[in-house]
Amino acid sequence: MGRRGFTLIELLVVIAIIAILAAILFPVFAKAREKARQSSCLSNVKQIGLAFLQYVQDYDERWPIMYWSGTTNRWEPYGIYWGGEIAPYVKNTQIFLCPSKSDTVCSYIYNQGLDRRKDSDIQYPALTVTICDSTSNGWWALDGRDMVPFDSPRCRIGAIHNEGANFGYCDGHAKWEKRENWKPSSFRPWDPSWIP
Repeated sequence: MGRRGFTLIELLVVIAIIAILAAILFPVFAKAREKARQSSCLSNVKQIGLAFLQYVQDYDERWPIMYWSGTTNRWEPYGIYWGGEIAPYVKNTQIFLCPSKSDTVCSYIYNQGLDRRKDSDIQYPALTVTICDSTSNGWWALDGRDMVPFDSPRCRIGAIHNEGANFGYCDGHAKWEKRENWKPSSFRPWDPSWIP
């Protein structure tokens, strides 16, 4: 008596089941991978935020300059941007790169409203954004006036992770926020017209 093999129909059924399972599981795996990247990016934002706070303590309670022209003896290639200002407080420059993006320079943007501002001017540090995910590649800043219409093409905040972005705040905490929860007022709470 010879061995009986699988029929063509049985093989097709098995292949169809495997294809259905793959179609169900691959998006789940992709989402889990992006969630892991989001967590890694959030850690970067937190570390950058702590570097900002150390800088503020060492420089007469003033926030770093966004950009200054001319030659510098600070750490290059970040010397004339905010990244060069906080570089001495950063152990690994990889924290400037979001794992979900292919940037080679910097994945984050600095709140330009903090440029050389005294720390005491910031009335609500837990509500004031310092840094966040960016749509651009480079040492850009975000300007509160440009950030009001978040759907504008001029908006540089990037919904990089699961339809949201990671934000660092002036008190040192960092969190992910869904796009519809972004608040323009978080970028300029020193404005007297702003009410938390």
